[in-house]
Amino acid sequence: MRLFPGYCMDTSALIDLKPYFPETFSSLWKNIKNLISQGQLAAPSEVFEELKVKDDDLLKWAKAHKQMFKNLDQKQMQQMQRILRDFPNFVDPSKTIPEADPFIVALALSEGYTVVTSEKPVDLNANPNARPRIPDVCERLEVRCVSLREFFNEQKWQF
Repeated sequence: MRLFPGYCMDTSALIDLKPYFPETFSSLWKNIKNLISQGQLAAPSEVFEELKVKDDDLLKWAKAHKQMFKNLDQKQMQQMQRILRDFPNFVDPSKTIPEADPFIVALALSEGYTVVTSEKPVDLNANPNARPRIPDVCERLEVRCVSLREFFNEQKWQF
């Protein structure tokens, strides 16, 4: 049994890892791989779909670590319904690929995960019509949300 539920990784955080290429930052990628194998790092399959937009080394890495990407289950579907009901403008209906953002929050809610994202919140109090970002929705739903740097610090990783 896991003592700590783990983390749910947003596409933006994975993309921000790209400059830390495995040939030079091998210990970083080994640590990430260890968290995945321990079931402490996951992402919804929609993150994988977003990564497919660009055929690059990150996509190759994602394909090699496909077990990280979780399919939608009934618990997540219930959370998705709640998220989209409470935050109807959380997704952009004009996008051709389903946005991963609500799936990320739904997975985190259903599993007790902390979200890791590079997104910055918007001030919804100052602009209530603004499209909320992952940190905004997480805050309102009381889902823990951290930056990539905070994630590294929590893991006590030093490079």
